[in-house]
Amino acid sequence: MTHDACPNRRRPLLAVAALPLMALGPRRSLHAQPAPLRVALAPFLSPAALLVAYRPLREHLERELRRPVPMVTERDFHVLLAATQRGDHDVVQLPAHLARLAMVDWRWQPVASLQEAVTAVVVVKADGPVRSAADLRGRRVGMLDPLSLTATMGRRWLQQQGLTADATVLTQPSVNSGMYALDRDEIAALVCADTQLLSLPASTPRGERLLATIGAMPAPIFIARPALPEAELAALRAAMASFKPDPARPRTASNSVLRPLNEASLAALDAYVPLARQALAGPR
Repeated sequence: MTHDACPNRRRPLLAVAALPLMALGPRRSLHAQPAPLRVALAPFLSPAALLVAYRPLREHLERELRRPVPMVTERDFHVLLAATQRGDHDVVQLPAHLARLAMVDWRWQPVASLQEAVTAVVVVKADGPVRSAADLRGRRVGMLDPLSLTATMGRRWLQQQGLTADATVLTQPSVNSGMYALDRDEIAALVCADTQLLSLPASTPRGERLLATIGAMPAPIFIARPALPEAELAALRAAMASFKPDPARPRTASNSVLRPLNEASLAALDAYVPLARQALAGPR
């Protein structure tokens, strides 16, 4: 992986549609093209898998908006949230609790969220020794970055099971990395969202078994930087609302109807802001 000069931040991976340069004419300047709309995705899959999964949405947005829509991702949720606070991207996809925090504290604007229901789950190796939550004592449990909503819910679940001091949380860079770790017995369980499991590349080791359903969780949200012009924001919202999922693929975060968020939906997310602040103040 290529790194920036700063050792603590990875260069965002970029997926950009090839531009028809010949159509511009031999003397036409590239500056005449519409400015790109930069979209940053939540890093719940490995970068390559994430950008492949979101390619249909990217291509749809480019057609509807008639402008390049490069999609990027960051190393983890902490880096992505810091980039959001700085305004590095035009549009960012964040877990609902972080998205609402960005709206409340930094005046980012809601764009769209998934129509699909999302559930946090705990999976274990199908032929492994873990048959109940109690079997996780003395074992490692994989979760995404502590700022992710699944990790926030997973830590609370461990607390409810009386396992806070008896199970070790091991941060996974992505859900597909977690599935490899589960397959290699590096972790005994993995906390993730059910839709994330449906998003896994075909090459990912499978054979997991559902150990527990933690509960429903709000879906990730696309938000736009505060300074995005109103006309561009309206066009973006309309383009996302017109995206049609592929019926031959599972309904996932990248293959779902995208709906606008009304005031009631946004108000319901306010209860998650304290969770975001708590996660942000906690250990990395």
